[in-house]
Amino acid sequence: MRKIQRSGSILIFLMVLGFSIAGHAQTRVPDVHFDPTPWDVVEAMLNKAGVNQDDVVYDLGCGDGRFVILAAKNFGARGVGVDIDPVRIKESKENAQKAKVADRTTFIEGDLFKADIREATVVTLYLLNDLNYQLRQKLFRELKPGTRIVSYTFDMADWEPDEMMQIRDRFFYYWVIPADVKGIWRFNIASLGGDLQDQLTLNQKYQEVSGKIIVQGREFHIRDQRLKGNQVSFGIRYNVEGQNVLMKFSGRVTGDLLEGSVEVQGGPWAGTKPWNAQRVKH
Repeated sequence: MRKIQRSGSILIFLMVLGFSIAGHAQTRVPDVHFDPTPWDVVEAMLNKAGVNQDDVVYDLGCGDGRFVILAAKNFGARGVGVDIDPVRIKESKENAQKAKVADRTTFIEGDLFKADIREATVVTLYLLNDLNYQLRQKLFRELKPGTRIVSYTFDMADWEPDEMMQIRDRFFYYWVIPADVKGIWRFNIASLGGDLQDQLTLNQKYQEVSGKIIVQGREFHIRDQRLKGNQVSFGIRYNVEGQNVLMKFSGRVTGDLLEGSVEVQGGPWAGTKPWNAQRVKH
């Protein structure tokens, strides 16, 4: 009888140990060793992102919470930090209390790849190149066009930054989430001689755009094109009736609608007119 009980005890112990090991194996550990960003770099990055009291700043992999805390204390923003390490989260909360910004900061213990970041208007990062690359799809999927991203030291592979800044021997990178503008857009400008259905075709790779436009039956490649957030602009230059004409298009993208104006310099239709286009093929 004692032998049976002892065998049962050993079996139970092994089962408990097995569950413990299995549970431990499923627990995520930090992907990055904590190395705090220098305070002057934190401030420079928040300045570059144009953080203000209307912003919600998310720091993914927040460490001791310094990005979130400084955003709240010096810029009046609301901040959210996400870190998988409970020690760092505890430290962040304590630091926020000391800085008297606990009411404007939130710290979440969890996996940054699973965090809901849709309310962010600014995202700060100090991860690794491969983590940034993995995170990129989530940023495009969840963040609104115009959301600003700053990353210390590490870039986003083939997503070129809008700007790159250097502080001492280190760099940080700045991006703005671009709207999706690729596709075929139809429009007309009645004041340019009728109700012809003109067409704009845009190609896109991140914030870089190219394309062509048909105006009054003539096709042109666009030039001086720029996409920042949901604001797009481009121009064309051509000759009509012996006069050089420059047309500057600008507008705001909302889904499949592009609304703005076109400024015409030179030619018989000079002036500024309202302009809008509807996407007919993505």
